[in-house]
Amino acid sequence: MRAIRRSPAARLSSRRRAVFVEESGWELPASYGDDASERAVIRDRVAIADVTARAKIDVRGSVPGTLPLPDDAVPARLSGSWTLVFGPPDAEAGLVEAIERSTGPAAMVTDATHLFAGFALLGPDVPRVLERITSWDPSTLAPGAATSAPIVEVPSVIVRRALAVTVIETYVAIEYARYAWETITGVVGALGGQPVGWQALRAEGWR
Repeated sequence: MRAIRRSPAARLSSRRRAVFVEESGWELPASYGDDASERAVIRDRVAIADVTARAKIDVRGSVPGTLPLPDDAVPARLSGSWTLVFGPPDAEAGLVEAIERSTGPAAMVTDATHLFAGFALLGPDVPRVLERITSWDPSTLAPGAATSAPIVEVPSVIVRRALAVTVIETYVAIEYARYAWETITGVVGALGGQPVGWQALRAEGWR
């Protein structure tokens, strides 16, 4: 039996009565008790979700402009020589193999899942949250693009998803996970939002 993996913010989510399920070796916050309410918050206000369970692959060196990735993988190109690839929980091995076949010895491909915690902000009030937690201007980031910038004064990788609802994903070093979660969740709550689980995320089209 292999150990179940958990986000560093899992205990904080449990205090908010998150319901956890096991999926692909991870304990995921599936719901906070009312999926319909969580979906409404995503559509009408702002929500935060812990997406630490995503696979995270670090690609450095001579990185092609496009990589042969499955549809459920999200590339975040940060520079000409650095790309992070995000995928479903426990997809690390398959992603590493596929990327290594494409890049060959010209790039270093590393499973970085354990190095980053991830939090997604979703909904029309995402810009209001960002005004309060970063000096970075989110209008400079096009849908589908990525950058590095400070979030709650922590160096972060930021990905803007090209989805129907506004989605900004923030990835921080794992040691900052609890601080980032508590701080951002406090801002979201002050604006009338709340944490949401993976069931609501997926129902609204996030992958």
